[in-house]
Amino acid sequence: MVSKCANPLCFTPFHTLKEGRLVVLHLRQPVLKGTSAEADAKDFEPFWLCQECCDRFTLLVKPGRECICIPKPSIKDECTRNGTLTFGPEF
Repeated sequence: MVSKCANPLCFTPFHTLKEGRLVVLHLRQPVLKGTSAEADAKDFEPFWLCQECCDRFTLLVKPGRECICIPKPSIKDECTRNGTLTFGPEF
């Protein structure tokens, strides 16, 4: 059950689906279909980011069933990393 924002530094309580973003993440390593290790319902866990955190952060699943909150890259950062952003006199 979700009770508060997934950001550990935020204490906004969860009240409604109208605000923020609710996501269900698969917290186990992927396995081959048809094996005894196929995904169970318990391998999925809900997380909610309040609207303020949703605008600035995203969730990342790390090995070992851990979900962490990380800053979203800005458009400028993403374009600079990809080499697609150039600055000219018009900026």
